[in-house]
Amino acid sequence: MTPAATLAATPAATLATLELQYFRAISFYRRRSYEQCAEVCNALLQAGHDNNVQIFAKHEQQQQQEEAQQEQQQQQQQTEHESSRGYKYGSHLQRIGPRRRRGEAAKDGGTGQPVASIMPTWLMEGVWQLKMRALTQRVYLDDLEVDDADDGANEEVEFERIATAARPGTSIKTAFQPRPSTSQRRGTALSHSSGSTRPGSALTRPGTAISRPGSSLGARPASRCGTASRVRATSAAAFNVGDATAALYQASRLNPTIYAEREAIVKALFQFLYYHEADVQKAHSLCQAVLDVQRQRPGQAALAPPADAARTDWWWQQQMGRCLLALHYPRRAESHLQQSLAAFPHPDTYLLLSRLYQRLRQPERSLVLIGQAAERQPFDVTFRLEQARIHAAMSQQEDALQLYRLAARLQPINVEALASIAVSYFYDNNPEMSLMYYRRILSLGVHTAELYCNIALCCLYGGQIDLVLPCFQRALLMATQPEQKADIWYNLSFVALTSGDFNLAKRCLQLCLTADARDGAALNNLAVLSAHGGDVMGAKSYLNAAKDVLPEASEVNANLQYMELNYKL
Repeated sequence: MTPAATLAATPAATLATLELQYFRAISFYRRRSYEQCAEVCNALLQAGHDNNVQIFAKHEQQQQQEEAQQEQQQQQQQTEHESSRGYKYGSHLQRIGPRRRRGEAAKDGGTGQPVASIMPTWLMEGVWQLKMRALTQRVYLDDLEVDDADDGANEEVEFERIATAARPGTSIKTAFQPRPSTSQRRGTALSHSSGSTRPGSALTRPGTAISRPGSSLGARPASRCGTASRVRATSAAAFNVGDATAALYQASRLNPTIYAEREAIVKALFQFLYYHEADVQKAHSLCQAVLDVQRQRPGQAALAPPADAARTDWWWQQQMGRCLLALHYPRRAESHLQQSLAAFPHPDTYLLLSRLYQRLRQPERSLVLIGQAAERQPFDVTFRLEQARIHAAMSQQEDALQLYRLAARLQPINVEALASIAVSYFYDNNPEMSLMYYRRILSLGVHTAELYCNIALCCLYGGQIDLVLPCFQRALLMATQPEQKADIWYNLSFVALTSGDFNLAKRCLQLCLTADARDGAALNNLAVLSAHGGDVMGAKSYLNAAKDVLPEASEVNANLQYMELNYKL
């Protein structure tokens, strides 16, 4: 029997039963069974809502005072009732029976029927907090581990709300947006946990006659699809579809000033708004309300030392800077992050400031800041990886490679460092060493379509032809997104070109366009193959389509000029 059915079958559930269900939900949360935890919380919340429990309406002290007053009134009424009746055993003796607990179901004096127990406010508050934490952990993705915020074109949709459980990429706003460039970063799709970037799929054999346009042309416009925040918001929306208690709360109507003083739930509420609901505006309002409440407490500031008072504020200062950075106010976010860093040197604050300076086009300042953090904690891999990313963004590949090697020595199972070293070996005409690092990543339990695609390319250029097609087949089986399938079919076209089968290469490029109709690299290469086959009009059509997708691509423009000079169309 499910938890909801259990509570529904016992409308007169006692407080002990409710507490037992609450601790059961806590047990599910500690075991990371977030869906089961949310299911138990939904049953408890539905029971409290049916009994008209006021959620988060009063403080604990006020609630205890009211409960004490109600107990005194009940005792007085019981005393008057007992004194009015004639006792057989005398006035000084009491009837023997179980003592009624606080909030326990009582008997109505007139009908003798049980009355449904009222859930205490403290229990209702705890259930809401537990549910918010469970839903947040279920879709949580660390925004400092993914690299979506660094892309300027993704900033406008970094926290886009999704009202329905649509699949990523099916929105009308995002249906015809091109994919990210594969040449923007020389890392790999395994560098970050989101897997939203795919430079590893852009691996090309140095010196080949037909190179991948995406690796030699200008950067293609970035995508609005597949970012970590969008996947997180989509997962949250999909989970809310079957939530029976979703109508009991609406984050858009939340008044932050009411919950700013509720220290027991305010942090869980902020994380729920920021990570689960993807409502940065409301999370920012909550941060502002909490900081205003903390400033209006002169008594606590006088009793506590200034250092202790600052330590209590550093977390909210950091979250305020995080929200302002997500809302594209880096200058305003800088002051809050500096105050948080002065109060407590937390690693996340260093990383947020580093991202802020990179967004302000100040990578040198970011390097100085991360260098100071690395001096304080020289064995922390996070700071070394951040330094390597900054050097890679500044096109200082040698320095970035040395830092990645240092990170791999400090943490031999770090996937980002291993994948970056593998990419560096590949571009240095050493696919055998690159394959060794990719196999090491595979042995760590990482199985993704991008990884198998990279292994297939290393086997192709390393001479291990018998392993190429099996790896591509495994990549196609594991690919779930249209962008991944497009990449795999594009790379398969290079396998066909290497073997000299132009018809198979053309078919692979057509399948690539089936998965992604706005792949400018595939359109350009398909135009070249059509021109070699004698279809001049088809080649011109493909080039015009590629120019619409990549208007500043030098290779596409050069091909168009060549056709205008040599073919009279």
